[in-house]
Amino acid sequence: MIPNTLVSPEPLVQMWTDLAQDDQSPDHYELTEHGELVLGPRAETNHQRICSNLVRQLSQQLGGEAVQKVAVLTTTAGVRVPDVVWMPQEWWNQLPRNAVLQDPELVVEVLSPGNRQPAMNHKIQGYLNSGVKEVVVIGLTGAIDYYRHDGIHPTSVFKLTLSLPTHLFQ
Repeated sequence: MIPNTLVSPEPLVQMWTDLAQDDQSPDHYELTEHGELVLGPRAETNHQRICSNLVRQLSQQLGGEAVQKVAVLTTTAGVRVPDVVWMPQEWWNQLPRNAVLQDPELVVEVLSPGNRQPAMNHKIQGYLNSGVKEVVVIGLTGAIDYYRHDGIHPTSVFKLTLSLPTHLFQ
């Protein structure tokens, strides 16, 4: 792909599908809006524990289903893989196998030491511009921010009360 050339959604999804079916593909990757492959490191154990904790809390507080590491097509940031995605159960039930989601209600990003603020802001805006109602960002110290179209908020539009074990952030 030529840098600075945006790839339309259909070819991005096809690229994603091809990668997912290729046994030689890396385990952790995303596609930029330019069709460039972005490799990511394997998540650390505490990162995964935080994500599992969030899956439980979201499912308990909101019903529906929360799932880790599901591909989300954005209109401005390519195909991204947030740490956790939540949607009502009926939305999940309508999806074909290995679907790339287009506008889940809520996504969660748990920051890692390697995350860079400009790249994370780009992903957050990509989610929001694509119909995600709220992006929850868990900081390196466990601080929780709720991003919506009108900015950052101290509380969730979904009335979430998330509580994360502090020892996982040390």
